[in-house]
Amino acid sequence: MFNKQPDSALNPHFIFNSMNAIRYTIFQDQDKASELLSELAHLLRYKLSDGKIATSVQNELSHITQYLSLEQLRLEERITVKLDGMHLGEYLKLPSSVLLPIVEKLLHEKDVYSVFENTLNLTCSTTNSGILFSLCLEQAPKLKQGDIDFSNELSSLDGAVKYTLKQELTINSYKMELELNKL
Repeated sequence: MFNKQPDSALNPHFIFNSMNAIRYTIFQDQDKASELLSELAHLLRYKLSDGKIATSVQNELSHITQYLSLEQLRLEERITVKLDGMHLGEYLKLPSSVLLPIVEKLLHEKDVYSVFENTLNLTCSTTNSGILFSLCLEQAPKLKQGDIDFSNELSSLDGAVKYTLKQELTINSYKMELELNKL
C-alpha cells in the first residue's frame, strides 16, 4: 500500500503524524480522539480500494472531509478549512480515491506545513453538465508560486469522465477548478 504508489493519498508520513496527533488528543478530549481514529481507519480502508471500484462524488467528498479533519488536528491553528457543497447526490461515478490525492498534493506542493497562516476553501457544486470541484488556498505572507502538475492524479479519470482543469495564481492565493462531466 505504501511503496507501490509514491504519490499515495495516505503516505506513511501522514499516517504517523496523524496517529501522533491523535495520541496527544487522547489526553485532552477522548471523544474527539476516538472520532479522529475512526476517520483515519475509514481513510485507510478507502485507500485499500484505490481506483479499484467506482464511487460517487459524495463518497469522495466524505473521505476528503475526514482527511482534512486529520490535517486540521495536525496543523492546529496554521490552517482554516472551509467546506461548501459537500452533500451532492449520486450524480457522477468516479474511480475511488481520485479527488483525495488532489487535495493532498495541493497541501504538499504549496507547503502548508511550513506556512503559519493557511485558509483552504473547498467547494463542490453541480453545473449544467456535471460537477465543479474547486480548491482555493490562501497563504500569508505569500504563496509558493507555480502551477501544480496533477497529470498522475487525473490519469485514472481517463475513460471514466470528461474533465477540464484550470489553475490561477496570485501572490497570496492558488485556485484550482476541476470540472467533471459524464462521457
